[in-house]
Amino acid sequence: MKYSIIATLGFDERPVIRGLTSIGFRDVESIVLIKPSIDDPRAVKAVSEIKKIASLTGISEDRVVVVKIDVEDFWKSIVSIYKVLIDVIRSVDEAIICLSGGLRVLVIETYTALLLLPEEYRAKTIVRIDLESSSSSVSLKGSALLTDLHLREIEYNILSILYGEPGLNLSSISDRIVKPVSTTWRVLKKMVDKNLLVKEDNSYYLSSKGLTIFKLYELLRGD
Repeated sequence: MKYSIIATLGFDERPVIRGLTSIGFRDVESIVLIKPSIDDPRAVKAVSEIKKIASLTGISEDRVVVVKIDVEDFWKSIVSIYKVLIDVIRSVDEAIICLSGGLRVLVIETYTALLLLPEEYRAKTIVRIDLESSSSSVSLKGSALLTDLHLREIEYNILSILYGEPGLNLSSISDRIVKPVSTTWRVLKKMVDKNLLVKEDNSYYLSSKGLTIFKLYELLRGD
């Protein structure tokens, strides 16, 4: 099997090393370090230490990749990290996602990007979080994450329609997506249950959650 380590990085290389140790340095295709765009001498030192240890275990320096993220632009950061995850995960059998280092906002952005991944990509991930109170960690399969952030095409189309024309009823939405009323009703009901839409009388509107996810998908499709 081929593995990649993807880690949020702060000033401490140890969470990344522990992630590597968890798979025994075997068949590691790449180590991808996600860090803030502003360099800090401590972060530079951490990268250097990771490259040094990786080299000792047979992982060449060119396979240690540093990705710099403008963490202050929250939504675009999520999109940038999402693309990194897709690019890395598609080429390996399993990716270890280490979320134990770095700024809290960077960890949140990375976790959100992970939740947006299609199921077939999340199924190839293991999320690892070190416990600050002990030397142990929590690991869970990405497929086990409770998420409903990923949209089907029909759901995206409905969000797009209601973003431009809020308050449409079932019949109007059915006409616009060119689907039978029965199919449209089932999709709308599921979207209301997932809190993507709000139904008022016979009219449908984007919820705040639906608007946020729609905007993220717009950014993803725009690049």
